[in-house]
Amino acid sequence: MSYHRNFNNTLAIWAAFGGRGELILPIPTLSWQRKYYNDFGYTQYGSERQINVYDNGNAQVAVYYAKTPYMSYFNKSTGEWTVVDVPWWSYGQPEILYAGDGVFLAKIVGLANIIASFDGITWHNAGYCQGAQNSMTTGAYDSSIGSGVVSWWYYKSPVYYSFDSLTERTAWTLVGADGSSVPIFSYMTTHKGRFVGVVGGDRSIAAASTSSPGSWSTTIPEDLNTYYMYVRSVHDKLFVMKYRYVSGIFHVNLCVMNDSATKLTETNLSHVGDLANNNIPNPENIIWMEDWGKYALFNESMLYVSADGLTWEGVEQPGFTTTNSDTFGGAIYVPGDGFYVKASGYVYYAPY
Repeated sequence: MSYHRNFNNTLAIWAAFGGRGELILPIPTLSWQRKYYNDFGYTQYGSERQINVYDNGNAQVAVYYAKTPYMSYFNKSTGEWTVVDVPWWSYGQPEILYAGDGVFLAKIVGLANIIASFDGITWHNAGYCQGAQNSMTTGAYDSSIGSGVVSWWYYKSPVYYSFDSLTERTAWTLVGADGSSVPIFSYMTTHKGRFVGVVGGDRSIAAASTSSPGSWSTTIPEDLNTYYMYVRSVHDKLFVMKYRYVSGIFHVNLCVMNDSATKLTETNLSHVGDLANNNIPNPENIIWMEDWGKYALFNESMLYVSADGLTWEGVEQPGFTTTNSDTFGGAIYVPGDGFYVKASGYVYYAPY
């Protein structure tokens, strides 16, 4: 069911869903404000303003997309964002490939090194991908067995894996002798002993056991006019965005996959229109709120919540809006501080 602004009060939404679940009146209408690079302790570098926020379950970072040797992490002792020296970023812009399971996996744009951290403060050169070409696109990590993968946007070097320590610079292993025996991935996540990814081209989904990351299989094959984006595992649920392009219009659904990533179930959140629209239900913007015992999802002027990841109910958030063609691209919650949601050039913040 698509969101409409004339249908945005909590009671109406709950009634429209047949009164299922608990009425969500305790879920707050938050007070939103914009924060910029300087609010996270950074000094501007060139014309760059972009801040991205990530949470690995234990630590939170605010990453400034610029060639500057610092990283900002949330200091739980002081309750402040604090910058620390990270000389790696002197070589290029940092990008986080994966945040979860107590690990951050990052890259330096243009280089073949994997940079890792557990706390957002100390960052290690965790390895390199010998012979890799073009751009490292995504990655995932399973802390339970110390297994990691990264994917590259090039048909001769798509996936490398490692079981080595993230604190040592070791060579990651290319899957397949010629580097073309597994797909390229646009998005990856880790879910209950599997690496799950949206295959490059966004037409299918593939998975591998985290204990055997050299052996991948297609779990959801290509289907006419069906595409996928933003696969993420959040609190034991595997989310993905599915869309179809029909007669020049995008039809978007938030979906939950089963644990083996072989079956999709559509949720009640959908959008019809342009993909560059902040009303799309993007799994990047889903978090698990332990205090509420519910999932939370942010999009244009709305906070949605769900107990099971399938049925969502919404509360309007005045002032929580973007400009045309801008979309939220990542949400985190810092306990005792508040919510942070990434937009272009700034981050929305609401104390809670």
